Amino acid sequence: MDALVRPLLRQLATPGQAAIARIVDLTGFGLRQSNDGAVVTVNGVDGTVLGGLIDDDLVGALRLGNERTLITARVTDHEADAAGMVCGGRAVVLLSPADDLPALFVSSVERAVPVALVARPDGTGTDLAVTRTEVDGTLGDPSLDESAIAAARSMLDGGVSASEQHDLEGHGRILVGTVVPATRALIVGSGRMADAIAAQGELLGWTTQIDESLDGGLAFCGDAGPADAIVILSHDAELDTPLLAAALDSPIGYIGAMGSRGTQTRRRRQLGELGHDPATLARVHGPVGLDLGARSPAETAVAIVAEFLSVRSRRAPRSLTETSGPING
Repeated sequence: MDALVRPLLRQLATPGQAAIARIVDLTGFGLRQSNDGAVVTVNGVDGTVLGGLIDDDLVGALRLGNERTLITARVTDHEADAAGMVCGGRAVVLLSPADDLPALFVSSVERAVPVALVARPDGTGTDLAVTRTEVDGTLGDPSLDESAIAAARSMLDGGVSASEQHDLEGHGRILVGTVVPATRALIVGSGRMADAIAAQGELLGWTTQIDESLDGGLAFCGDAGPADAIVILSHDAELDTPLLAAALDSPIGYIGAMGSRGTQTRRRRQLGELGHDPATLARVHGPVGLDLGARSPAETAVAIVAEFLSVRSRRAPRSLTETSGPING
């Protein structure tokens, strides 16, 4: 269901009649995975459901009424081949009003917090949202909810986005879709420092990109979300100022800027002249990184990704010996 995240964030920014499309069951389609997801409006489909092959069916169903419903679609081998699939098949898609999503699911997606969305595959009832610490909504049966929560958290512990059906003894089947954001990081600069940050990010499973161009940076900021990061190593005002401004205008989760305190002052002054207030400017982490005594590029990269993790979890960096409670989240 990670394919649903960015469309949902876009829909939240421009609310209107919309439905969420989730694949409940697939027969055929070769190696096609059932981890698609999309936001459907009367104007079209934003996201990925079977390569767009059933977009017209989804939009047509929404136009008939924004109600929770199951859609069964059949795709021929010829149609599947044209969309790059191995073969055709049969798909069952659950279409449900976006306004009915549990608030916890929406807020978790906005904050890039791992979350699971649980439903009955037959389309009845409502959705249940589950994070590692919170629950919102119900499937309509407290004992079913308890089993569903355990299944959802077991999937969340796997650390990947996926969509699976689970057979719960005495309760039948449930559909669990997890959204575990994968961070995309843009490093604006070059050399050993950029390479060290990219290597550190890749160890964490990030998708990292090194790009010194203004166009590349602006394109990244235009598509960035709360799980993503930009680290600016450049000291060129014609590059770093417009990129920082673009990052501040986006929901990107982490903005780091390397440079001396004098360079940071210059950037803040220029960004202020562009209309960014002090509260907005506080999103820029510059000088970038935690104060870990780092000296080498590799050590500095550790300090930077550690600050990112601290920002993402909304926790002030502290030694675990100074805290109590769970140590793994």
